[in-house]
Amino acid sequence: MAADDANPWSTHRRRAEQLRGRYPFAAEVLGLYAGLLDAWHDTWLLATGDRPGPTDLADWSVSQVLPRVVKVTEAAGPAALATAIREVPAADVRDACVAWLAGSELDPAAAYVVRACLRPALTTLDDSAVSTSFGFDRDDSEHDALRCPRCGGLPQLSTRAGGDEKLVSGGRSLVCARCWHTWAFSASTCPSCGETAGAKRTLYAEHHDGPVVPTRPDRGAEPVHPHIRIEACASCERYLLDIGLGREPAAVPEVDELAAVPLALYAVDQGLTKITPNLVGF
Repeated sequence: MAADDANPWSTHRRRAEQLRGRYPFAAEVLGLYAGLLDAWHDTWLLATGDRPGPTDLADWSVSQVLPRVVKVTEAAGPAALATAIREVPAADVRDACVAWLAGSELDPAAAYVVRACLRPALTTLDDSAVSTSFGFDRDDSEHDALRCPRCGGLPQLSTRAGGDEKLVSGGRSLVCARCWHTWAFSASTCPSCGETAGAKRTLYAEHHDGPVVPTRPDRGAEPVHPHIRIEACASCERYLLDIGLGREPAAVPEVDELAAVPLALYAVDQGLTKITPNLVGF
C-alpha cells in the first residue's frame, strides 16, 4: 500500500484527464499518455521489488514493460505508431534502449518505445545509478552547463515559478528529457546554445490573435494555453516550451507540454526546431 501511495505519476494522471476534457485536439495524445501512466505505475511497482541496476535496465524494461507499452499503444495510440512498434523485434528494442542510454539519437517511433519502456525502472534509481546508466560523470569539471547535472541529458522544457513580471528576472528551471531531473537555469540564457543577447531570444506568447478557442460569448475568444510560451533563439533556431507555474499553479509541466499541440505547430511554422521532442514526437 505504501508503494502505491507513493505513485510518482498520480498528479500526472489527474492532470491528463483534466486536460483531455479541456482540449479535444489533444485527446488522443493525452489518452495514450494516460494509458502509459497506468502501465508505468504497474511496472514501477515491479521495479521497486526487482531493483534492476544500470546494466539490467534494457533487458528488464523489454521483458517487463515493452508488452504493456505495445498493448496501450494499440488500444489508444495512432494506428501508424502502433503498427511501427508492434513489428519491431524485442531484440531490436533492447538494442535501441542501449543506444539511447549511450546518447544516440533515434527515429521518432524508436524514441517513443524506448522512452516509454525505460521510464518505470529509471524512476526507481538513485542519482548515482542514473548517472551510471547514461555513462555520465557528474564530477567532470568540464560538464556542459546546458545539460542535466544528473544524467547529461538535454532539456525537455522550461518552467517559471513567477508570473509575467519574472519572465526575465528569475524563478526558472529546466526539466531533463532523459531522467526528468529539474535544475535551476538562467532566465536570460538560451538553454540550447547559451546565447545571452536579448535581441536573439524571443518569447512567443499566445494572445487573442494566436491559436484560440471560443469560450463565453460575452468575452469572445481566449488563448488556449495562456500559461505556456514558446522560448526561441535566433542564434541556433531552437525552441522549447516554457510553462508558467505562477499563471497556472495546477499545471504538471510534462502533461501540459504534451497538450500544447497548437504551440508546437506554430513554432514549426516559424522555422524553429525543438531542442528535444517530447514522448510523442512534438
